[in-house]
Amino acid sequence: MNNEQLTMNTEQSAVKNCSLFTANCSLSKKERLCGKRNFSNLFDSGQTFFLSPYKIFWTKIPETYSFPIRFAVSAPKRRFKHAVQRNLIKRRTREVFRTNKQILNVAVTNGQVHLIVIYTSDQLLSCVKLEESMKKILKRIAEQV
Repeated sequence: MNNEQLTMNTEQSAVKNCSLFTANCSLSKKERLCGKRNFSNLFDSGQTFFLSPYKIFWTKIPETYSFPIRFAVSAPKRRFKHAVQRNLIKRRTREVFRTNKQILNVAVTNGQVHLIVIYTSDQLLSCVKLEESMKKILKRIAEQV
């Protein structure tokens, strides 16, 4: 296979992953959780659980917005001293969430889910392990919504 065919095959497989229910597979600014009030409400009154390598805080908000899920990710400075490593973890986590968020999008019919994912492992894990974990997380939240 030449480079063009290889590039086309990877693009086609990415499109197949994102085309579940013909949904947009992006993570726009409006889908990102931000604001001190949102974070404090989530940490104070949200539900929490641990599924390696993540600790998850989430809650369902009764108001309806244009996006059913708002998402934030954190990588602690205590475990990863270099910003390059923290950015890599956050980038990988956002990518895994972006490609699998349809699992939860389908379950949220009314209202909105706020979700914070905190990376807790001491090591950098592969994208495959992160994806397996993220799928379990999203399925668990979808069952409870």
